[in-house]
Amino acid sequence: MSNGRITIVTGGASGIGQATAKRFAQGGDFIVIADLQQDAGDATVKEIESAGGRAAFQQLDVTSEDSVIAMADAVERDHGPIGALINSAGILHNPETITKFSMEQFDAVHSVNYRGTFLCCREVGRRMQEQGGGAIGNIASIVSFVPYQVTAYTAGKAAVKSLTEILSAEMGENNVRVNAVAPGYVLTPAMQARIETGHRNPDVMIRQNALAKLVTPEDVGNGLWFLCSEEASAITGVTLPIDCGILSSLPYKAYPK
Repeated sequence: MSNGRITIVTGGASGIGQATAKRFAQGGDFIVIADLQQDAGDATVKEIESAGGRAAFQQLDVTSEDSVIAMADAVERDHGPIGALINSAGILHNPETITKFSMEQFDAVHSVNYRGTFLCCREVGRRMQEQGGGAIGNIASIVSFVPYQVTAYTAGKAAVKSLTEILSAEMGENNVRVNAVAPGYVLTPAMQARIETGHRNPDVMIRQNALAKLVTPEDVGNGLWFLCSEEASAITGVTLPIDCGILSSLPYKAYPK
């Protein structure tokens, strides 16, 4: 069994998940990197351990109910009760109109971004209710609040925001808090790849923000750490924008100076 709070980070082998795993490890949590990519997951575990933290890898396909249940069983068996869950597994897609968007692509995005979050919340949240406490952090998006031309991604992230609110009401009486963050443009490896292929323009993204910069994965990890900490013990059902001010900036900048 592991000492300290046990935190599962899905999608913890890269991007926001990896930065979040490292932040929670710095805070003293034992981290379970739950990811489909074993090589990248093992590498992240080594990075955490090299920095003085504690971590382990657990294979996970968030789209599979059996895989999610097996992951939660293995974590409890090998490490102990689960104290926190970060649902960071997710995929992006390029902008496309709904009339040109294929159902195959829609199903692929939705199965990870919403179904995967739902399955992990259900299975781990049930265990947290039984043990009398825990914290769940979901990854929504600014598109949970405003429409963007990323059809399946926008719908899925709006659903994650709603799921967060529902679960906070349902699980609160068992001292399980459920919150989410809503990142803006985050300079992850996936975003960098889209910049390099011309599907995103960093100058345009920066101009849309109130703060003249992009969000980093570490910014998002810091927000999740706070929401899952004792300092946020009275906060549940919240979706916190971490967006360099884009949600306030877009309507403001619609008016000429």
